[in-house]
Amino acid sequence: MKIEAVQPANRLIQITDPHIGGRPDYQLLGLDTGHTLEEVLRTIAAMPTQPELMVVTGDVSANGSEAAYRRFLHKMQAATCPWYWLPGNHDNPQRMDEIAPKRRPELVALGNWRLLLLDTSVPGQISGGFSPAELARIEKLIDAHREYPIMLTMHHQPVPVGSHWIDGHMLKEGREAFVDLIQRSDNVRAVCWGHVHQQFDCRLGPAGLHATPSTSVQFTPGSGPFAVDSEMPGYRWFELHDDGSYETGVERVAIAEYSVDLASSGY
Repeated sequence: MKIEAVQPANRLIQITDPHIGGRPDYQLLGLDTGHTLEEVLRTIAAMPTQPELMVVTGDVSANGSEAAYRRFLHKMQAATCPWYWLPGNHDNPQRMDEIAPKRRPELVALGNWRLLLLDTSVPGQISGGFSPAELARIEKLIDAHREYPIMLTMHHQPVPVGSHWIDGHMLKEGREAFVDLIQRSDNVRAVCWGHVHQQFDCRLGPAGLHATPSTSVQFTPGSGPFAVDSEMPGYRWFELHDDGSYETGVERVAIAEYSVDLASSGY
């Protein structure tokens, strides 16, 4: 009888867009974002297979305030594994680094994989971008680790997800060059992001592309104008195999006290 060897895997969790406010009573569109983050972390802690690593892909705060980051760090004490963060358009990258200087390395090793934590935030803009110098730096990192499968983690979507209003605020400067880099880099196996507050999965060349639901408010997939969805908050898991293959999926949490303004026209 032939016995197939089980490919070893490392579990990674991605959470995104918690939008934590500086005050305990802060709400986003009627939703207590601190409470929903706690529920997501509680659900992750109860998983039968615990993650080795967690990445928070931006919009950590509602307004980039020190108080918001302090509240987030306090809540993340419930995390059961090491974790890192990167900024989104609602964040202040400098303040994040001042408050937690070791939470944003450019590269993290997980098993045989290498995770690049990319900063797509552009001061004063909702949309994201990469300068030519930043693109050159990313390409150099990918090339320097060509023997490893690589995951790129970021905030803004590099491809449209099919929601017209949020696709108007995607990665803009440097987008075509970045997409070309993904397509011609055989060792880039996965790209994941936040920003869109919804699940999205597709492929681009050798890489899988994945957007993840927020731990707070959800946006309606396929919407034209701004639209809030009734789906629950969630997170994404990855099982990363040393040969560069992986599995991924999205899990939602069940929250008894969940109130969000579905009629809102923006925030």
